[in-house]
Amino acid sequence: MQRTEASSILRQSSQASSLLVCAAAALLLLGCNGFGRGEAERQRAAEAERQRQLDALVSRCRRQQPAVKQQLQSLNGSNAALNQLNQQGYAPLPQPPAPDPALLARFTRDDQELELERHVKALARWRQQDGAERRRWDLEQERRRQQLAAQQLLARTALNKLGVASTPEAQTAWSSCDRAQLGALAQR
Repeated sequence: MQRTEASSILRQSSQASSLLVCAAAALLLLGCNGFGRGEAERQRAAEAERQRQLDALVSRCRRQQPAVKQQLQSLNGSNAALNQLNQQGYAPLPQPPAPDPALLARFTRDDQELELERHVKALARWRQQDGAERRRWDLEQERRRQQLAAQQLLARTALNKLGVASTPEAQTAWSSCDRAQLGALAQR
């Protein structure tokens, strides 16, 4: 009899343990699903906020688009002009021609010396004029370079005030107000 009672007690305790384990598993499962739902809702809310911010960004872009395009045009124009300026080289003044040796051969020795002396003086004048012209050209190039750099700085400053980054991707996105491009920029 004791054996039967012990077996009965063991069976009841085993059933109670099974019941307890099942109840704990059910509670755990419900808790995880509740947590998952809360996380999903947070993610949906975050995505809705991102979309709201992107809508606001696209709207702002459309309002600012004329100003952005104007500044980008100024920046691109000054960049192109600066590149063109850097490609230019100085073209020296034409050098005086040397005396023709066949013609010199028909001159007397004194006339040959006079002709060579005239040529040396003409070369000296040419060097002086060409040097002055080169300095004037260099100064004009530098003045123009500084002017273009100032235009670039003004355009970049204006773009920064408008919230446009100086990268080509940002400039393209802001000049077209493309939602996908602006979204990619906003996530960086």
